[in-house]
Amino acid sequence: HHHGLHADAHNLVAKVTALLDKLHGTRQNLQQLWHMRKLKLDQCFQLRLFEQDAEKMFDWIMHNKGLFLTSYTEIGGNHQHAVELQTQHNHFAMNCMNVYVNINRIMSVGNRLLESGHYASQQIQQISSQLEQEWKAFAAALDERSTLLEMSASFHQKADQYMSKVEPWCKACGEGELPTELQDLEDTIHHHQGLYEHITTAYSEVSQDGKSLLDKLQRPLTPGSADSLMASANYSKAVHHVLDIIHEVLHHQRQLENIWQHRKVRLHQRLQLCVFQQDVQQVLDWIENHGEAFLSKHTGVGKSLHRARALQKRHEDFEEVAQNTYTNADKLLEAAEQLAQTGECDPEEIYQAAHQLEDRIQDFVRRVEQRKVLLDMSVAFHTHVKELWTWLEELQKELLDDA
Repeated sequence: HHHGLHADAHNLVAKVTALLDKLHGTRQNLQQLWHMRKLKLDQCFQLRLFEQDAEKMFDWIMHNKGLFLTSYTEIGGNHQHAVELQTQHNHFAMNCMNVYVNINRIMSVGNRLLESGHYASQQIQQISSQLEQEWKAFAAALDERSTLLEMSASFHQKADQYMSKVEPWCKACGEGELPTELQDLEDTIHHHQGLYEHITTAYSEVSQDGKSLLDKLQRPLTPGSADSLMASANYSKAVHHVLDIIHEVLHHQRQLENIWQHRKVRLHQRLQLCVFQQDVQQVLDWIENHGEAFLSKHTGVGKSLHRARALQKRHEDFEEVAQNTYTNADKLLEAAEQLAQTGECDPEEIYQAAHQLEDRIQDFVRRVEQRKVLLDMSVAFHTHVKELWTWLEELQKELLDDA
């Protein structure tokens, strides 16, 4: 009996042990199930939070995109307006950039969830990608507009500066009396050329900026942002506005070039007149200082054939030198004809100088010629005298011989 009791107890222990094992197993099982459930609930909660945060950001981007799109084709009607738009946009863009911190945080959360092997990985991946894409497109549009407004401000500033100078430039290009002194004329011509370069530089800066801005307005997409918000931008109003300014500036440039060119022609013709007058003066000076001096120094006709021949030779040498001056005078008289016909130089002034030259030269040539005739006669006379003496001597000799 006692032995039987012992066996029962043994059985009981075995049963209890088995039960405990089972209980332990079940508990572990339950704990595992509970853990898995808890994990899933946590993941679900995290997913909901992630989705909610992402949703907020999508809403925020949507809202700000809306604000952005209300005025994003405006580029300003003048420099001041463009700068105001720039200030507003920079402020808006800075506020938007501050939100990037939040977007970045949400993306990091998404990455952590993916790394932890979240059950909704595909969905999280999709939301993250979409958020990144939406943000990038929005940020690209903000950048695009920053660039555009910067270009617009620069273009308007240069155009305004150009316009404000048109009036003083017109005055400077066509102003006042023409100088009469050669050096003043050369300085004025040099200054006039410098003015042209200055105006042309200002003009080409406006055109360059205008052209770049038009290019930007007509294809505002930077490569790789095909889904950019700007894709459907209609900038036709801005394009017309920029073209209007460019045409107005071009009109003034043409006008300035005409005024400038007209004065350039006048300056150069005045320069020709000045050089002409100076050349005439040189010829007159030569006659005065060399020609007249020669004539007044050499007045004798020579008391012997030898002396007469020497004077004749000296006179011929002088004529050879004078020939150079005559040639110059002829060229000047031809030039006078052309200058008088250009119509810009005063024909009266030219003809007056030419006539003075012609009279002076003719009078001088006549007197040089007179002296030549005189010397020729002297040489002829002395030659005849010499021949006469020789003949007389021979005659005398013959007479003496005959005697």
